[in-house]
Amino acid sequence: MSALTNLLSPQESLIVTDTETTGVHAHVNRVIEIGAVKVRSEGENKWFDQLIDPQIAIPGRITRITGITSSMVFGQPTAEVVMPSYQEFLGNGVFVAHNIRFDYSFLNAEFERVGLPEMQNLGLCTLRLARRLLPGLRSKSLGNLAKFYRISAAGQHRARKDVEITLEVLERLAQIASEEHSVSTLGELLELQSRTYSKVKPAAKHVLKVRADVLPKVPGVPGVYHMVDGKGRILYVGKAKNLKQRVSSYFRAIEAHPPRLRQLIAKMRNVSWRETSTELHALIEESREIKELDPPFNRAQKKYVHRPYLRLDSNEPFPRLTTQVFVRDDGSEYFGPLRNRSQAWAITEIVERYFPIRNCSSAEFAKKHKCVRADIGRCGAPCDGSQGEEAYGEVTQRVRDFLMGDITHVCAMMELEMLKASEQFAFEDAAETRDWISMLDERVTKYGAVATPVSGPDTVHLLAAGRAGSGTFAIVRQGRITSVEAVDSALEVEQFVLLAYSASPDSTAVMDRIQIDARRILDHWLYVKRDKVTSLEKREEEPEEHFAIRVAEHFEALDQQGPDKADSYNSM
Repeated sequence: MSALTNLLSPQESLIVTDTETTGVHAHVNRVIEIGAVKVRSEGENKWFDQLIDPQIAIPGRITRITGITSSMVFGQPTAEVVMPSYQEFLGNGVFVAHNIRFDYSFLNAEFERVGLPEMQNLGLCTLRLARRLLPGLRSKSLGNLAKFYRISAAGQHRARKDVEITLEVLERLAQIASEEHSVSTLGELLELQSRTYSKVKPAAKHVLKVRADVLPKVPGVPGVYHMVDGKGRILYVGKAKNLKQRVSSYFRAIEAHPPRLRQLIAKMRNVSWRETSTELHALIEESREIKELDPPFNRAQKKYVHRPYLRLDSNEPFPRLTTQVFVRDDGSEYFGPLRNRSQAWAITEIVERYFPIRNCSSAEFAKKHKCVRADIGRCGAPCDGSQGEEAYGEVTQRVRDFLMGDITHVCAMMELEMLKASEQFAFEDAAETRDWISMLDERVTKYGAVATPVSGPDTVHLLAAGRAGSGTFAIVRQGRITSVEAVDSALEVEQFVLLAYSASPDSTAVMDRIQIDARRILDHWLYVKRDKVTSLEKREEEPEEHFAIRVAEHFEALDQQGPDKADSYNSM
């Protein structure tokens, strides 16, 4: 049984009704459609659904709203036939509607026209219930309630569909009334809709305590916050650009929150937080803590995902491109991370198809025999001396350029092959090539490269904030984030750059999963803020002091321009 039918005795019934009319004035306009469903505690629901000929033309604006035209109601029963049938269907059940005064007035006007007595049934208004049970929801219209409860509204503004939505909304409201307001009978539900707002059950005691004792202390700065239960267990970890605004939002209009969030608020008893220097720092710390603490109400970022990288072994005279999960300090060039193994394999396949690069193992290469790839022109055969180191180095550089985002030539060749495959009815091959082109375009658009080099030049990322002289500073050395700071002046920027170089870079042989995850978050942050972030690369052989001065000068220029005029995400 549902929460709604649990409130009904065997003798009670609800008649959920909706009308479509030619206007908004009951004594001037007419009813053109009635939809109703009879709900009892037991048995199947019974439906009443009927178009009515109003014997007048239906205005165009009504047709645009409802889809009902004059031709649709022509020949349908008139009110003299329909209203007695509806009154019989209604019986002594409780009349239910959304904005009950509207439907009540139109139905009584039609009863009066055909000489029937006015409705005397008890009334239950889902609009009045929503105002008391969901005060935090800005709009209590039927369409907005359907959206809030994720009820399909396709076909809305026809009577039967509106009745279906109203019944589902009533079911959800009855559940709230039962669980949060101890309503157990239909009479109590009828009484609840008429209560003054002050008499509707107030927020839980622990919510009132958090509002009074905790929220005034929360600072308006970036940070990470924890929702904690009565035993001190962390239920949820979140981050915020402004802790005060974010945490406070949980305790406003609680009844308008999604069900899972309401469940979190019901179980939590306290909030703790830790300030961070920047929003970026908060993002990184949030991800790390979610994985370490495994809070039950967090769904995303709960596990470290081992994303693959592409490896170009520069230690070999004739390097090949392979896929690796871990980034090692072995002198090789690494590019990535990529979304998954399938994407890594696809890019490797593209490289091997459009660049004459070897893919044989070291053991096979040592045999110095040409392979099938060399015979079909896919490899220059450096194994038997057909291709020298210099010529092969040019191929390797073209592969680097491709991975760094130079995809124009490759995509042009792929488009020709796609068209050729389509002409030959090889549609699966054409579709695969189309998907490859789309994947390359997406990666270059989002990351500026097919696969970004992990150990590229040292890079400083600057975000100028809205108020003068304040922003975010992040520096990446040898693929690792070494510093994330809030900066208030060009002098601070210069000092942070020099400080980053005063310590030796991390010489760990393998980038651990925390470092890789932090890079992933930084890359996503750079994409989201791409119109406001400026990135500066350290030039080869550039002294660290000169680099620090150049970064500081650039930050000062950004400060003078303001964030809206700052250069788009770029490298200098």
